[in-house]
Amino acid sequence: MKKAGPAALQVEVSTNEEWRQLLNRPGLIIVDVYSDWSGPCAAMASTLRKIKIEVGDAVDYAVARNDDIDDLARFRGRSEPAWMFLQDGKMVNLMFGAHCPRLRKLTMDEIRRVQHSETPKWRLDVCERAPEEEVRWQKQEIVRQALEEKKRAREEAERLERYERFMAQMVVELCENTVLVLYPWVFKDERGRPRDKWQSPPYTELVQDLFRQCFDVQEELRIQLNEDTIERMFVESGVDITKELIKGLTDGKCMAMRLKGKPPHPDWPVHYPQSECPESNSMCPIRMIDDVENYLISIITTQPPPLLQTGIGIGGVPLIRPTYDAPYIERHVHVHEPDPKIEGDMRRVHPAAWVPPQARSKVHVFKTLFPAYMEKAHPYEEPLPPLPLCAFKFEASKFGVVRDVYEMYRHAIEHFGAFEFDRPPYARRLASSPEDFENKVKYKTGVEVFIVIIRRINEEAFLAFANIEPFFVTEVDEEAQGMLTEYFPEGAEDVILLTPDEQEALYEDEEEEEEDYEEEEEEEFDENNVYPFY
Repeated sequence: MKKAGPAALQVEVSTNEEWRQLLNRPGLIIVDVYSDWSGPCAAMASTLRKIKIEVGDAVDYAVARNDDIDDLARFRGRSEPAWMFLQDGKMVNLMFGAHCPRLRKLTMDEIRRVQHSETPKWRLDVCERAPEEEVRWQKQEIVRQALEEKKRAREEAERLERYERFMAQMVVELCENTVLVLYPWVFKDERGRPRDKWQSPPYTELVQDLFRQCFDVQEELRIQLNEDTIERMFVESGVDITKELIKGLTDGKCMAMRLKGKPPHPDWPVHYPQSECPESNSMCPIRMIDDVENYLISIITTQPPPLLQTGIGIGGVPLIRPTYDAPYIERHVHVHEPDPKIEGDMRRVHPAAWVPPQARSKVHVFKTLFPAYMEKAHPYEEPLPPLPLCAFKFEASKFGVVRDVYEMYRHAIEHFGAFEFDRPPYARRLASSPEDFENKVKYKTGVEVFIVIIRRINEEAFLAFANIEPFFVTEVDEEAQGMLTEYFPEGAEDVILLTPDEQEALYEDEEEEEEDYEEEEEEEFDENNVYPFY
């Protein structure tokens, strides 16, 4: 520990070792706790000096730089002075702020208490929070939790926005594509042995008949599904993922068929190609969204459309589809009877195929089963996120330089505010630009605070403001976002302060109006009342 200057009465403390030495000293000690960037409170020095002259050795003073002292970590980053009263190594009182009369009274009360050997109201380790600190901490914790909740909500909203941007683009790009998934049982014979796809009626009927003039098979993928894959594949499908469904889709390899829709039959009620594009869509789909899914579902759940006679069949015979006594999805069903040797086995009924019910569900199927195709044919680049925010606080004396830099980097400015003092939300905003502060604010006190929040478009813009020597700066986007909410709440407006002369004139006008009002009431009372004479 060392003296703070040749004529100073306090000692400087800046390390854990020096702090421990200070705590081992007996008697009453007042400690000015400060951060290196703000410095000790010079405004209170004269008050402390006068008290020291009055009381002599009854009290000692110290200044403690909290940056490297573990017990004082909770005070870091504060611009408000903190006065800690120590007695025999314990904290017995604590005061915040630079209020001279209050500090003098508190100091004299503590000196008298020590001289009369009275017990302090509370006695805590220096690393603990004092009662006033606890109250402040609780309030700050409420604010912090609210800010965190807003942050989480904002992040979730941003995630949903990104998701919706991706989905909006994909449903348009895939408007003519869809998927059909064949169950594993389709490629097994009656005894459960593997069979070639061309020996499987559910497969051959699709590719040789139902898809004719309706769909082109662009890719076939044999894939072993698992529960995780199924969950990702069925997102936004509206299908309940049951144990029966999982067992049916994982009992061997499925076949995923990537399909490209052909122009639908002329009798199909949805016009193709789409002639009118919704204004909300930046890209206009060739085929109505969900139409290719509805067309495929119609083919396998009802009947396929009749073949168009676009050519001559073999031997001049017209093109005709086979006739079926029931829809495809009803004719090709597999019933699994439980095996008594397998514990928990149950009777299951599985269709031959599953198709995504609508476009959004289809996107998830493509992402899950055909990621290489999606990456190559339908790459998606997320728009760049907004550049991070930075925030600065400047004293009134810096206004001229702040104004000039503001003009140079106006394109980087998100918010500017001139406030009465630095205490939101109590401090009113006087102006939202340097021009307004210079021209519209007639009464300037000299203690105004300027808050500047910028987008970090480049290092040059950031350094231009940082070189003005702000008394506070943050490069952390979350902190700057918090200041945005704190200093610039939605709906807040600038307030023009009156000059002292204008305030006095306003008070005089209000007094005159009040006197006139009282006279009118007296006259009205006299008119409405009759006084008897005796």
